[in-house]
Amino acid sequence: MSHALPYMIQVSQLSITVVGGGMVAKKRAQSLIDAGAHIHLVTPRLKGDWDELIRSHNLTWEARKVTDEECFLADWVFLCTNNSVLHDGYKQNKAPRQMVYRCDLAQEGNFYVPASIERGLLSVSVSTAGASPSYTKHIKETLEAVLPSHAAEDLQFLQQARKRILAQKGERQAKLKVLKELASKDRLRDPNREEWLNEACALVEKERR
Repeated sequence: MSHALPYMIQVSQLSITVVGGGMVAKKRAQSLIDAGAHIHLVTPRLKGDWDELIRSHNLTWEARKVTDEECFLADWVFLCTNNSVLHDGYKQNKAPRQMVYRCDLAQEGNFYVPASIERGLLSVSVSTAGASPSYTKHIKETLEAVLPSHAAEDLQFLQQARKRILAQKGERQAKLKVLKELASKDRLRDPNREEWLNEACALVEKERR
């Protein structure tokens, strides 16, 4: 997989199987459940504290070993074991159109999972395509240090403002002009931005008449 495309995917309607019960499997299962997915976990044993995930009712655990001759029918399969032979065998037997993730060799799978930063509605992803997880971590930490602390609050405000402006009657270009101005640094840091928004909405409505 020499060229990968970044996408944001809704996973709540996907069937997902995670193979493995260690730290990597738990990390992948946790992020998927947080995104609204239901996970089918297949592993003979669990390492670490899985109690909270199991109690969430978004995870079912099938306690058994997986062989390299098996094939699951899930949309996505996460191979999160330390057994590369198992991963190689499963990749050969995978179902048509099934997407497979490999924790050991990212580029041998159909997709890989980037490092991510979440700040409310803001999501930033970083990936080195498996070339260097350590470098990915370094870049992630650098971005975390420069992202504004008020980003989550600003986006919450902008989301509500966008819904309000687009729901109004008025010229499209006038609405887009307001939205662009509202997202500017100076306007977002304006303590009177709510008042400015009210005036801008009134002006858009007035210009329609």
